[in-house]
Amino acid sequence: MSHITQPFDYYVVLDFEATCDDRDPPQPQEVIEYPSVLLCGRTFEIIDEFSSFVRPTHHPKLTPFCMELTGISQAEVDSAPPFLDVYQQHIAWLRSHDLRVTLDDQGHSFSFIIGGDWDFRSMLPEQFSATDPPVDFVPHAFRRWINIKPIYAAMKGKSKGPGMAGMLRGLGLDLVGRHHRGIDDSRNIARIVQTLAERGARLDTTTELSPSRYPQLTIKLRRDDDTREITLKRRAIKTLQGIASSVYHWQIDHIFDPQGIELTDDAQLFDLRNGMELTIG
Repeated sequence: MSHITQPFDYYVVLDFEATCDDRDPPQPQEVIEYPSVLLCGRTFEIIDEFSSFVRPTHHPKLTPFCMELTGISQAEVDSAPPFLDVYQQHIAWLRSHDLRVTLDDQGHSFSFIIGGDWDFRSMLPEQFSATDPPVDFVPHAFRRWINIKPIYAAMKGKSKGPGMAGMLRGLGLDLVGRHHRGIDDSRNIARIVQTLAERGARLDTTTELSPSRYPQLTIKLRRDDDTREITLKRRAIKTLQGIASSVYHWQIDHIFDPQGIELTDDAQLFDLRNGMELTIG
């Protein structure tokens, strides 16, 4: 049991597996295994698990390298649901445990824990863009997370944390299951989390999603009776103002959301959805 009070009620350990190759990496990469392990934030016991294979759509045939690395077969992804279905199932699973996925949800606080920033900083945004239709909204729970590596490094007095296998060795733990199999890696990272918590580590947010990694948007700008459709690739106020100024050939400094609130901070753009109309002041 942890000897300190943790900042979150629950923790969800996650480790994606994705399409890959050692010679010709597929573009875009797509998630092929979507696992999670739910931990109590007080006792750090395992409460539940979620696991599903995912059928890739851009490169549906796995490379021999990918199958050898992950142990995932072609038949397993062929019979699996596509990403959007699994993603919605995962959100439903989180909510079934009364976890707050968005700010509108009621329930317990939680944070994702991953064995590095790649899963949420790179893979998930790429997957959101690769779906048909693309995902335009990143739920609040997916916008910030805990990278266990710097927490391990701080506990060990080192400047940088190793990979999962190295952390296990450093904590005197054996690797259980198959490395690079998502559910096994998630279970092993959960064991790292449990051990660090037992030794007094505080498990708080380490990383937030950069505005440049949010899905691009197609939105409308209205100035008086003139409405223009634009694509916003980076959710930043200065970027939005620059596009608006270019479209209307006028210096635009004031833009308002559908509720009439002026957009002055990048974070206000994170909740915009495709098709929304903004007003030029």
